Parts: sequence; C-alpha cells; structure tokens
Amino acid sequence: MISRDEALVLARQWAGESAPVLDVTLFEFDLGYVACLVEPVAPATDGRPGPPPSTGYPRAVIDRETGEVSQWPSLPWQTIAERYAQRQAAEGRFPPDVRYVLDNAGWFPGRDLTASVNHWMVRFADELAGLDCPPAARAALVEFGGLQLPQFGRSGRLGGGFTSYIHPTEGGVVTESARVFAEEYENPVYPLGNNEDGPSELVVDAQGRVFMLHWADDFFVGPDVDTAIVNLIRGTELTEASDRDW
Repeated sequence: MISRDEALVLARQWAGESAPVLDVTLFEFDLGYVACLVEPVAPATDGRPGPPPSTGYPRAVIDRETGEVSQWPSLPWQTIAERYAQRQAAEGRFPPDVRYVLDNAGWFPGRDLTASVNHWMVRFADELAGLDCPPAARAALVEFGGLQLPQFGRSGRLGGGFTSYIHPTEGGVVTESARVFAEEYENPVYPLGNNEDGPSELVVDAQGRVFMLHWADDFFVGPDVDTAIVNLIRGTELTEASDRDW
C-alpha cells in the first residue's frame, strides 16, 4: 500500500523526468493518486496576480497498491481517476498485442461515441431502413465506433494485413450484403464496419456474433464482439459462416 508521502516522492521523480517544474500536486482517489505538474505563477508588474499557470502538461497516476506510475493526457484529474478505474476493471479483457493496437487506435474502457453513432444513423437512415439495430450492435458501435484497426500480417508486422474500419466511418454504408445474409440464414444482422479484404462488410447479429460478408463467401468472425476484434487484429483464419455458428 502506497502512502501519500510515498506517492509524492514518486510523483516528483516523474515530474523531474517530464518537465522542469517547481513541484507537483496530488489528488487522491480510491485506486491511487493523480499527479499534476505545478508551474509557478509569474507576478504582474503592477502588483496584481499574474496569469494562471499554462495548461497542457501531462498528468500521472500512482497506483495505490503497486506504486506503478503511468502517464496520462492533460485532462481534469477527476476524469483521469475515472478512466484509470475503468482501465483497471478492463484489465485482461484483451490480450496485450490486441490491447496495444486498440490503445493506439484511440480506444479506452468506457469510450462512448453515442452522439456520433446517433448522427450516423440519421445521416444514413435511408440505407439502414428496415434493419433493426440490436443492443449488442449499438453497444459495439458506441464503444468502438470510428476506430481503424490495423491487422498483423503473416510476418507478424502490424499493418501487414487488412485494416478494419468500425462505423461510423468517413464513407457511407453498404447494406445489400446484410439483407442477403439475413434472408439466406434467417438471421438479421446490422452493419458494424468494413474490412479491406475484398473489401468486405462486417455485421453483427442480435446475439453479438460477428460475420464478414466477403465477395468470395460469408465468414464467421467471432461469437462476440471482443473475440471478433481479437481475430480481426491478429488476422486469425476465419471459417465459413453456416447455421452451425448459431
């Protein structure tokens, strides 16, 4: 268990490596401490207080249990504390190689793109007409929407495979394949994104199962969105979709 005094020592060590500042200030929360860099306030020549300290400095979190120091962007300390708690709760959700890709793509636990997803659904209302968006699909779009997920190629190099794009994307949405799939398998699906291979469409059904609708065939990507993301990023060989998948 890290005490406040011990956390302050760790925070000052971090501050000395991050920027030449006077000191740091600590904000305590359940899982540890948020450290914010403190810049001295320059006095005004007329005797009045000078301008406030400049913003934009990074923050740090000192874990209460381990003393591990992690750097965070310049956000309110309450926001950082909340995100840190979400990150800890999601630890182990994705394997390290996949988590690395997600983190660099801009994902974080608790990510919420509700406004963008709502706008996308209104913008493409005609194309999406008649397709029900089940809760599993909406939850995936809200959490992962807008991400570009590169794939590990056969050589193990990131970006050596086919990138996946999760809606809402910059382009439009194609629903013809989703309608054909729903009719053929009697399993309604909703657009999740697309993939460079083909290119092809990514769709999700009411149970959260993800499929790739490729010109060559329809493929089963995963029994849930998290597994599908792992398979897409790793370039796992996919099996053909069939009624056995559900």
